[in-house]
Amino acid sequence: MELYLVRHGETESNREKRYTGWTESPLSSSGLRQAEKAGVFLAAAGIDELYCSDLQRAVATASLIGAGSGLEPLVTPLLREIHFGEWEGLTYREIEKKWGNAVREWFDDPFGRSAPGGETIEDVCRRLRTFIAHLEKSRKDGKKIALVSHGGTIRAFLYNLLALDRKSFWDMRIDNASISLLRREDGCYKIVYRNRLDHLAAADERKESNDAD
Repeated sequence: MELYLVRHGETESNREKRYTGWTESPLSSSGLRQAEKAGVFLAAAGIDELYCSDLQRAVATASLIGAGSGLEPLVTPLLREIHFGEWEGLTYREIEKKWGNAVREWFDDPFGRSAPGGETIEDVCRRLRTFIAHLEKSRKDGKKIALVSHGGTIRAFLYNLLALDRKSFWDMRIDNASISLLRREDGCYKIVYRNRLDHLAAADERKESNDAD
């Protein structure tokens, strides 16, 4: 089984560097183009199934990806971003102004701490373990499965499946519309690549070539 972990395209909140969490934020014009380009890449990869978070930025990204592969996204709340509680919709500075060092303390211990009314990373991991168990019990061996999710959630996926050290959690960069590939062999997951972005530039190059013809 191969898992293509895809972060949704850029949103308006991403541009403003806001903690979006479970709050809805539409894809920007750039985010829409990114999703289409990711779709071209995944169609060429030959994905068999497509899942996505139920937040609209993920659904919109997955719908554009699915259009290129003839797949209807299977929507699940288990793939949602971490819930930021009272910090949702705010920037780092806005949070710091009201809650002081709380945001830095959360970054230092995201598995044990949460935003007021929000989730810890461990809460997200529990959701993901439920989802992963579903995939493995469904006997997806040999399948290529794309999962459209969020930055924090994809980090939690990698942490869970690769048994990474907690200290490395924030070291994993996950850009908008990036693709990370995990392969399951003999019951173990191995990373093939992480935060791949060349499909975005490659799609631009193909379009320029086609326009010139």
